[in-house]
Amino acid sequence: MATNNFDELLNNSSSTTATNEEIQKSDLKKADTQTTSRSTYSKVIRDTYTDEELKDVNAITVTIPDTKTPIVVFFGPQSSGKTLVLLRLIRFLQENGYRVIAEEVFRPKTDKHYAEMCTKLNDLAYSSYAPGGNDVISFMLVKVLDKVGKPICQILEAPGEHYFDGTASNIFPTYINAVRMASNRKIWVYFAEQDWGKDQNERNLYAQRIIGMQQSPKDRVVFLFNKADRQPTQFQPNGTPNTSAFFNVIDQQYPGIFTRFRNTGMARILFGEYNFKALCFSSGVFNRTSNGREVWTLGEDFYCQNLWRILKM
Repeated sequence: MATNNFDELLNNSSSTTATNEEIQKSDLKKADTQTTSRSTYSKVIRDTYTDEELKDVNAITVTIPDTKTPIVVFFGPQSSGKTLVLLRLIRFLQENGYRVIAEEVFRPKTDKHYAEMCTKLNDLAYSSYAPGGNDVISFMLVKVLDKVGKPICQILEAPGEHYFDGTASNIFPTYINAVRMASNRKIWVYFAEQDWGKDQNERNLYAQRIIGMQQSPKDRVVFLFNKADRQPTQFQPNGTPNTSAFFNVIDQQYPGIFTRFRNTGMARILFGEYNFKALCFSSGVFNRTSNGREVWTLGEDFYCQNLWRILKM
């Protein structure tokens, strides 16, 4: 019996020792993983932002040389898909006779990161992969030209956290304020996605952010319901999304988001209930590969056709 007890104690002791070793190894592995994660995050930050942006994005001055052509502002939170919509639209436009060029003097000539973004823009638009890592666009201005070189519009692309930082605050970085104050007519394209955000409070705050925006009477507003392909039950038999169904869900999930854009009086009679355009959009489908990249299968052209029809009005 004593032997059995000793054997049991020995076995338990060995088991305990092994468990402690496993715990130590697990802790070391977890620490390594956390260190790697922090290192990867730091690298993405370094690759995404210039030294000037990391120090103080508000210190970066921008120049808008064309003060006549309307500026389209893709307004949405982080991971809302703004960059992909821009790249998909660029590809569509260039395949239909338009030219899309970066406004190279928007940021200072000393900004090497911006110069690289301008150079790589076309490559990103025609890549088979979703942008990531070094391909991330921080903020830039592009211009759409027709077949004879006449400018149709300019498009501002910027990080989502510069538009919405998780609060209803109306404070923007210097460059966004410069665009807001520019004499150009603005077309505000507000991105909204079903089931977005960590909770209802975050959606409420995003709605409040849009409601609190100060816009010129000459500006136009568009609501873009992005990533429509993720909601197949809201598609019509012909394979196109039911915009009314999307509108109703967004209206429920983001309380009050459309309220300030209601027409009243005679305007309501002449132009309908709201003074904005709304559309659904999908940049495409993305499949992750074993090395972590995402293969990009383009969405159908009608999404871009609908968006461009609204933007060039």
